[in-house]
Amino acid sequence: MVYFEAVIATTVQKRRISVLHLVLLATPTSLSANSTITVIPELARALGVSAAEATWAATAFGWGGVLGAPLTAALLRTRGSRAAALVNAALVLLGTLLVAGAPTLPTLLAGRAAQAAGGGGLVTIAITLAGTTSRAGAITAGVGLVGAFGPLAGSTLSAFSWRVPLLLSLPALLAVPAVLRHAPRHDSREATATRTDAIGILLVMTLVSAFVLIPRLELAAAAAAAVAGLLLTLHVRMKPAGFVPQPVIRSRAFVTAAAAAGTLSTSYFALLYTVPRLLEHHWTSERIGLMTLIMLAAGSTASLLFTRWTSRLGAAITRAVLPATGAVAVALPLVAPQPVLIAASTAFAVFAATAAMAWYAARVGGAVPHEHRATAVSLFTLCYQLGGAFGPALATLLLV
Repeated sequence: MVYFEAVIATTVQKRRISVLHLVLLATPTSLSANSTITVIPELARALGVSAAEATWAATAFGWGGVLGAPLTAALLRTRGSRAAALVNAALVLLGTLLVAGAPTLPTLLAGRAAQAAGGGGLVTIAITLAGTTSRAGAITAGVGLVGAFGPLAGSTLSAFSWRVPLLLSLPALLAVPAVLRHAPRHDSREATATRTDAIGILLVMTLVSAFVLIPRLELAAAAAAAVAGLLLTLHVRMKPAGFVPQPVIRSRAFVTAAAAAGTLSTSYFALLYTVPRLLEHHWTSERIGLMTLIMLAAGSTASLLFTRWTSRLGAAITRAVLPATGAVAVALPLVAPQPVLIAASTAFAVFAATAAMAWYAARVGGAVPHEHRATAVSLFTLCYQLGGAFGPALATLLLV
């Protein structure tokens, strides 16, 4: 087996966590995220706000999700996977309680942000503990497949209450006991030696928050992102062993992986929003929903099978297949003469994004020094999650 598939976790585990538990840990967040859009009208009526104001529920979830990665990276580095799992589980539980009883929109937004921060952290932990490309592939394919059912789950469960689809992050907590039982113990000596880089964490959180809010606040958010980016660059130079370690960002494997994951994720989420609009002139809304579900399921299944064979295919073939399928996904809506081919672009997109997430995560874990592996995988996951914020924003610009 290729060297970089040997381990992603910071310590070799004597008894690996079942991949089913890791899938359960990661997938509910995508289900909850994709169910939000179906309850916006009812949410607005129930809380007495406009539909435009209610869409902040989706923005808050996206924002919380990208904040979960840097917080989890810090916890993994200083306290280990068990503490990180407990903190993120607590965030999911707290957020769910807030959403379940929120009397006002601000309370609901706080709950959704907490849910997403905890859920995003659990996704990062699952990828970090996966250990091989095939196991990571099962997780990322599961995220894509389960996420495909988000709109259907949202529309079905909203018959009981508009709040129910917003509580779908909760099942992830069922996998936390398995993490606590089987995850490697954190070396207390390492925890003592590792200082928390609070300034670095704050700058990363500010930077990603500004990125997420650019579609809403435009110039103000763009200016904040530029300032935060400059300050973070200076901070990394002054503190090379801080929250964003220089050995990680100077690693060609990390930079390549982060760029690929961010690009393919952005194109996937952009197509997820644009393709249904392009099909409106050809099919009914029911057929669009059904075909989108089928295509996402097909792409996720193909990703699962592909990642199980990457060690046999070799790095050169895998490295060529991923961007090629991503390019096909983008090209189909532009040149395809038939609506079924336009719909197929989502299958290619989810395949490229989720397979890249699994394969590159393993490469990142093996290409940096041992003490920086968890941080590298967490920052890599953050780049993927940013695509979930950039993609819908790009789709909005394309559809204007």
